[in-house]
Amino acid sequence: GLIGLRRRGKGRGRMSKASKRDTSNLTPEQVMLCSQFSEFTGATQEVAAMCMRRNHWNIEAAMGAFFDNPAAFAPPPPDVDAGAILTMFKKYKDEEEENCIGIDGILQFCTDIDITPDDVRMLVFTFNLQVKSPVKWTQMEWVSGMTRMGCDSVAKVKSKMISLQADLVDPNRFKQFYAFSFDMSRAEGQKVLDLDTAVQLWRMVLKDRFHHLDAWCEFLEKVYKKSITKDTWMLTYDFSVQSNADMTNIDLDSSAWPVVIDEFVEYYRAKR
Repeated sequence: GLIGLRRRGKGRGRMSKASKRDTSNLTPEQVMLCSQFSEFTGATQEVAAMCMRRNHWNIEAAMGAFFDNPAAFAPPPPDVDAGAILTMFKKYKDEEEENCIGIDGILQFCTDIDITPDDVRMLVFTFNLQVKSPVKWTQMEWVSGMTRMGCDSVAKVKSKMISLQADLVDPNRFKQFYAFSFDMSRAEGQKVLDLDTAVQLWRMVLKDRFHHLDAWCEFLEKVYKKSITKDTWMLTYDFSVQSNADMTNIDLDSSAWPVVIDEFVEYYRAKR
């Protein structure tokens, strides 16, 4: 995964004129529904109208569809120089595999944008690039991802990093990123994360988000000592959101947490 690479060496753009027609000919009731949609989602009125129409003016269905896949309802990306994006790809592409950027190219890209491969910002970038592999980025992924982000130069990638991280304020967006980080960090052919990688990754992605992050990592390293499954990974995020600062709101007798979290709660309480 990206963590291993080092070891190896809500702004919305303006809508097009066509899309602006989405808000024409709306009834007063539809205008009100679009306003409610925008208030809840932060989307523009144009995006609200488009999403509501696609979901037959059912606001709950429309919001569900929007949060499931915000990119599908996003306005057109900023104008970018497609030739410049392709030139960037050619600079970093693998010498042996013509249509992908390999490890050497990724490391060079990291150097050019002044970010180490194991920096959380790099993980956020690959999440937005929507790559399938942490060590092999295809030409299609690069071109579509950079176009979507509006980046056709190293300078634009650097300046885009702040807004990419800011997007993770949305809990739904962050949870998608959190799931992605597990998949990008697994060793090839493995369904689980080795414990050392999982702990390092948790410290990256849940920093300042999980009251008990240090205690959790300590418990895993000293007591649990096993690999981490995707199910455990995702439920840990749910636990981080639901548990309060002193864990008094966790009732083990009626909870449905996995055994590892039950054991952690007992471990934490015994140490207090």
